[in-house]
Amino acid sequence: MYGDQVSLPQLVQADRYSDVQSMVGDAPMQDFPKPPTNNLDRHIEIAEGRHALDSGLGDVMTRFAESLHVHDFLTSACLPNGYSWLVLKQCRMERCPKLGEVFPLETYELKELETFWASDLLMACWICSKGAYCNFNDGSFRKLQHLRLRSCPRLQFVLPVWVDSFPSLETLHIIRCGDLRHVFVQNDKWYPEEISIQVVAFPKLTTIHLHDLPVLQQICEVKMVAPNLKTIKIRGCWGLRRLPVVGPRSRDMKKPTVEIEKDVWDALEWDGGAAPGHFEAPVHSRYYKKKLPRVSVLR
Repeated sequence: MYGDQVSLPQLVQADRYSDVQSMVGDAPMQDFPKPPTNNLDRHIEIAEGRHALDSGLGDVMTRFAESLHVHDFLTSACLPNGYSWLVLKQCRMERCPKLGEVFPLETYELKELETFWASDLLMACWICSKGAYCNFNDGSFRKLQHLRLRSCPRLQFVLPVWVDSFPSLETLHIIRCGDLRHVFVQNDKWYPEEISIQVVAFPKLTTIHLHDLPVLQQICEVKMVAPNLKTIKIRGCWGLRRLPVVGPRSRDMKKPTVEIEKDVWDALEWDGGAAPGHFEAPVHSRYYKKKLPRVSVLR
C-alpha cells in the first residue's frame, strides 16, 4: 500500500515505540544499496523467460549492451559463452533461481564493467569461475567500482584474482551469502606459473559492508591492502579472521571506522602489516550474539 520507498521506521510512531527501535536498530536490508536504475543508452533487459541467453542474443548483448538487467529468468543458462564483452558498464541480475554462474568459462574482456549488482541467485556458486579465460592481460574488471551481492546462499567465492590490483573498486556490499568463504580467490587453475600474487592492492576502496556471512574467513584469499579505506561494517561474520591492511596514517587522515561484534574483533588475527591500532576503536554492533551458559535446563 505504501510502496517500496517507505521504510519501517516511517510507519512506526517514534514517541510510542522509540524504546523498541533503539533496541532493534536499522534492519540489515536497509544497509544494502538500491539497484542501479539509470539505464544507459544501449540497454538490454531480459525478464521472465526460458529461452537460452546465448541463442541469437549473444552478438547483440556482448557487442552493444552498455547496461544489462536480467531478472526472473527460469533456466540454468548463464550469460553468452565465448564472447568478448566490449562495452558493458553496468550488470544487474536478480531472481534467477537456477543460474549456476553469471560469466561462463569462455568470457573475455570485461574491460568496461563498473557496477555489478546481484540479488537472489539461489544456485550461483560464483560470479566468474577460476578457469575463465579473461585474465590479467585483457584488463578484465580493471574498471569495476561497485560490487554488491545479496541473498546468494550457495556462493563460494565471487571473483578470481588475475592481477595484483583492483584499481577502481570503491565499495563492497555483500549480505546473506551463507556459503561464502572468500570474496576474491587466487586464480591458479589456468596460469600456475604466471600467477604468483602475494599482495592484492585496492587503492580506491573506501567502504566495506558485510552482513550475515557466517563462514567468511577473509575478504581476499591473499594479502589485501586498502590504504584509503574509510568504513567497515561487519555483522554476523563469525568466521572472519582478517581485515584488510590499511597501514599507519598521517595526522590529517582519519583511521577507518569499524562496526563489528566484540567476539569477531577479539578473534581477528594480525600480522606485521596489519594492526588493530591502524583502525579507530571498534563500535560493537547492537546485533550481538551473547554466549549462553553451559548448563542443563533439566532438574
